[in-house]
Amino acid sequence: MSNAGDYLTFSLGKFSFGIIATDVLELNKNLSVTHVPKSPETVRGIANLRGQLVPAIDMYKRLGLDNTTGQQETIAIILKSKGMVVALLVDSVGEIISLEDDTFEPPPPNFPEMSRELVFGVHKLTSRLLLMLDHTKIIQGINVSKKQALIN
Repeated sequence: MSNAGDYLTFSLGKFSFGIIATDVLELNKNLSVTHVPKSPETVRGIANLRGQLVPAIDMYKRLGLDNTTGQQETIAIILKSKGMVVALLVDSVGEIISLEDDTFEPPPPNFPEMSRELVFGVHKLTSRLLLMLDHTKIIQGINVSKKQALIN
């Protein structure tokens, strides 16, 4: 399997991540999120995106990272995966970069277990290490229904 392609980069604290760019629908700054009681811990709430209710995923919690920056994420990456639209809440979004297989390596074995499940590898770039996320695994376990959002 080739790991070359175009990736959207984003950051959470001091970490840089990449996600396949073709699955990104849009970027949304300061998306309004409504808390949904009894939703999974990784789901901060639901956002109304032009009439469509979209789960907003707290990427710090989804990756098992501590938010040491003290700021709330301000950018939402609107992503479509397996027919589901979600908003990934992140600190900042970088550029779209083209990567080749020669910079790719499997993830280090010392990654936290939760992160290991989502990170399929790393690209060693000249200025940083880019952690590559599997978009299909990010949405696993995210099951906030429209009915639940409206009832609560």
